[in-house]
Amino acid sequence: MKVFDLHCDTLSELRYAEKAGTPKSFAQNDLHIDLQKLKKGDYMLQCFAAFVNLGDKTPGADPLVTALEEIDVFKRIMEKYPEDIAPVYQPSDIRKNAAEGKISGMLTIEEGGCCKGSIGVLRRMYELGVRMMTLTWNHENELASPNVVPGGGHNIWPCAPNTETGLKEKGFEFLAEMERLHIIADVSHLSDKGFWDIVEHSTRPFAASHSNCRALAPHCRNLTDEMIRALANKGGLVGLNYCSGFLDNQPEEKLCRSTTALMAKHAAHFKQVGGIEIIGLGSDFDGIGGKLEMDDCSKLPLLADALRREGFTEDEVEAIFYRNARRFFEENL
Repeated sequence: MKVFDLHCDTLSELRYAEKAGTPKSFAQNDLHIDLQKLKKGDYMLQCFAAFVNLGDKTPGADPLVTALEEIDVFKRIMEKYPEDIAPVYQPSDIRKNAAEGKISGMLTIEEGGCCKGSIGVLRRMYELGVRMMTLTWNHENELASPNVVPGGGHNIWPCAPNTETGLKEKGFEFLAEMERLHIIADVSHLSDKGFWDIVEHSTRPFAASHSNCRALAPHCRNLTDEMIRALANKGGLVGLNYCSGFLDNQPEEKLCRSTTALMAKHAAHFKQVGGIEIIGLGSDFDGIGGKLEMDDCSKLPLLADALRREGFTEDEVEAIFYRNARRFFEENL
């Protein structure tokens, strides 16, 4: 069954390996994602995030340089394996790549702070191929606040959501320009207040590329039922996150499990609250650790089986795996 995945951190892992002097091949490696595993998993499209940690203490670390270096990794992958994977800039590219038997690679950004508050940089990111962006990661930036209590860290379990601070003036400017450019606004990692700012001010559908249901797992990175309904009403899309801390509801985060059965429970809750049409996949592969039942991108049939056991029809499984995301990109890129 074909697969669309809205989020992975493979580019940053490949960059880290290069910086450490131990480069990994995209063709085959020990990460969650490589070309061989994508083929085995029958992927039609993978979103590759240029991930930036604004808290990076490495001497000379610059968020814009980091993002550009990860985009360079993406470009080099596309150039090295043109018969197997090709970039996506517009909906017709997805159709063309599929017709030619190629996987589609879509470039995204995880941390809008890499633009340093510059609309000009945002426009250049679009020219480089960026088609979706989170306004924040886990740090305050020029655009907005993340969904952690300021100063409270981001590994609190269960963490309390930030309901006080959302988009800043520059964040509203970025949202307007992103919508003009058709860069999809991604609310994963954004504060609760920021989420509602997007709901109020957005004129186009937005995504939560890798978030689950807060009713089932209390992490603040997940969406409340009210948020799920609002996202659905705006024509949005959510990607199921495979991270144990966003799936399970245990007294301690270290006890949380990442199983396909739990993923199917979150999918069922999304369906009940927001409808089947909003559900996609947002693995967070190569950005998550711990023991994973589905431990690389070749294992997606395990999730399909779990969804069937949860009561989803074959048509609904296909919708979650690729059709909903394909429709969303067709309508919004």
